[in-house]
Amino acid sequence: MTTDPLPITDRSSAETAPDVPTASIVDDIEQATPTGRPARYDRRRRLDPTVSVIVPTYNEAGNIPLLVPRLRAALEDFDYEVIIVDDDSPDLTWKITDELVADEPRFSVVRRTTDKGLSAAVLTGMNVAQGSVFVVMDGDLQHDPEAIPALISKVLDDGADIAVASRAADGGSYGEFGYRRRLISWVGARMAHVLLRAPVTDPMSGFFALRRHRYEEVVHQVNPRGFKILLEFLARGRRPEVAEVGYRFGSRVHGNTKLTGSVVVAYLLALIELSIGRFISATFTAYCLVGFTGLAVRVLTEQTLIGGLPSALIPAHWAVLVAVELSVVTNYLLNNVFTFTTRRHRGFRQIRGLLMFHLVSLYGLLVHAGATALLRDDSAAAPLGLTDLWTADFSMPFGVGITMALIGNYHLNATVTWRRRRR
Repeated sequence: MTTDPLPITDRSSAETAPDVPTASIVDDIEQATPTGRPARYDRRRRLDPTVSVIVPTYNEAGNIPLLVPRLRAALEDFDYEVIIVDDDSPDLTWKITDELVADEPRFSVVRRTTDKGLSAAVLTGMNVAQGSVFVVMDGDLQHDPEAIPALISKVLDDGADIAVASRAADGGSYGEFGYRRRLISWVGARMAHVLLRAPVTDPMSGFFALRRHRYEEVVHQVNPRGFKILLEFLARGRRPEVAEVGYRFGSRVHGNTKLTGSVVVAYLLALIELSIGRFISATFTAYCLVGFTGLAVRVLTEQTLIGGLPSALIPAHWAVLVAVELSVVTNYLLNNVFTFTTRRHRGFRQIRGLLMFHLVSLYGLLVHAGATALLRDDSAAAPLGLTDLWTADFSMPFGVGITMALIGNYHLNATVTWRRRRR
């Protein structure tokens, strides 16, 4: 389920917008002038720029002073505006940027103190942008501003809805990317092709141009959470006309990379949601995938201990218990990192979480065992024992029991084990 972002700003009042005294910075979109726009948007030399460049930032104080002059040079042939949207960076990126561009009406700074996140920051910038073409890029100098004119041309001259700056297209390069990050990008691109049929070579790119009409067409379907907003505009609504521009991925000068494990997980969950989210939630799908992994661990362990070792060394019922315990621990660790990443247990909370997950898993095992016993034809069979109930035999009763346990466990884990903490 998606959440509607901020409503599209009404631009009709801009024609008569009065001059507003200089303001230092806009603290969130809500603190706007009576015209519906932050103060700086009423001081522009022209109220209808062709291009709006949106730069979401977080701890980029060292990079923004280098980026601003490069943006000026790249956009000198356009009527443009640049909107820096900062998520209240601890290094005061918002303050440093505002002082840097204080006398430049084409540049604006929006400081966001609530609802933080990359996608939400980009949507915030788009919501107040006035251009007919939006360009989204990072503020860490890894996205080359010299590629912006080509992106704009693909939209304005060639009729594309979306133009993507691609490291994998002709003329593009991953620069000094290491083998690991190249592999992540390649796998991410292949998954997007399979799940979304996205017609781009670099769907993990955060550097793209977007026609305003495309934004207004799908904005209320876009999920404002996550890191890969490009996927949302590629996958929502009708299939867009897409073009690509090759560019060389630059090296970060200041700060640290934001490509962490949580970003990769968020990307995978976004792919799941966009591909089948209309039928099944992405979180439940991820939970099912983890469950199948745990089932595989359990079956392999059972087969190894029961079939590969002398029965005198480890009895069958102990082998089953070891296999179940190993699968439970595996499922907890994977769910903690993958399925419920936004509610992840850390530190000592992992111990409590693992204990709670065991209790829920015990409930699931009892449901599984009960359903299996109920559905089996035992008219001529001996009473069921522990090993009979918990050993994976892949029969119809086994499958029904697993399905019932899976659904019950998911709801208990989502509401109890990884319950949302109150702010």
